[in-house]
Amino acid sequence: MIQPLIVGRGSAGRALRHALAIYPEAVAPPRWLDRDAPLPAPQDLGTALLVLANPHALHAPRLLEAATRGYRYAICEKPAAVDLAQASQLEGLPLHTWICHGYRLLWGPEELKRAWDAGAFGDIVSVEGRYWQASAAAGRAPVTWKDDPALSGAADVLLDLGTHWADLVTHLFGRLPDVTAVRRWYANAASPHRDTHVHVTMDFGSARSFGSVSKTAHGSGNVLELHVLGQRAAARWSFSQPDVITWGEGRTKRTTVRPAADWPSRPAPFHGLGWIEGYARLVGEVIGEMVGDKPARAPTLAEHLGIVRCLLEAADRG
Repeated sequence: MIQPLIVGRGSAGRALRHALAIYPEAVAPPRWLDRDAPLPAPQDLGTALLVLANPHALHAPRLLEAATRGYRYAICEKPAAVDLAQASQLEGLPLHTWICHGYRLLWGPEELKRAWDAGAFGDIVSVEGRYWQASAAAGRAPVTWKDDPALSGAADVLLDLGTHWADLVTHLFGRLPDVTAVRRWYANAASPHRDTHVHVTMDFGSARSFGSVSKTAHGSGNVLELHVLGQRAAARWSFSQPDVITWGEGRTKRTTVRPAADWPSRPAPFHGLGWIEGYARLVGEVIGEMVGDKPARAPTLAEHLGIVRCLLEAADRG
């Protein structure tokens, strides 16, 4: 049985606990570790799984601590690093670490990637979309750890939601961009360092991507939309309808629907788990590697650090 140790008792920690509970045949009930408690040595290197859902700026120190304590496996909330110094410290870390970019593991993005690799879009023109929330627009919340740069880092939307968007785009293209540009706004910011709206532009040779990423989009819930525009065809996927893709060819339009359940992490179409599903699928991939010797398809630390560097370096350039 995999023995999870969860650091962080907030919404992400609880979501990961629920995701782990979907696999009771392979995962023991998790233990909790307080934010400031020292990391215990793993009892069994093959089954110990560190799960990090503590404040963002504390992820890198915990991963480094885990490596020195002998852990082999970790799941980490994004971002794993909040600045370039932390990213450099994590480079080449001898610890199998997967990052919670679960959106790419949902059926829609997986289907878009299959069509992309099969050449269904022809030459790619652009990947565009938005990831909008309204938490900043909703008014001043009580002071949280995100208001402390020592815990959150010197950014909010850029690394919190922006890394999700960049992970989806780079996963589709299969590589990091040649050039990245970032512009940030601070409307309705709870603290001076907390950007609330970000435009991310990434160039991939003749193709380009553009993402509007926000926590100050009034009236939004968790609005994530992805548009792939190609020479031969186009496609649109939305998190609000995760089991539907709308395709376009010329002036015609059609839809495809996820055909079947994929237990345990995917129930029947249109009876999904919402944003928990990404966590559940990531956990399932990690379990497959830990107990079944099946390489996980989940986002890796190395992939994530490349994205973090692109965004932070672009932000520094202004």
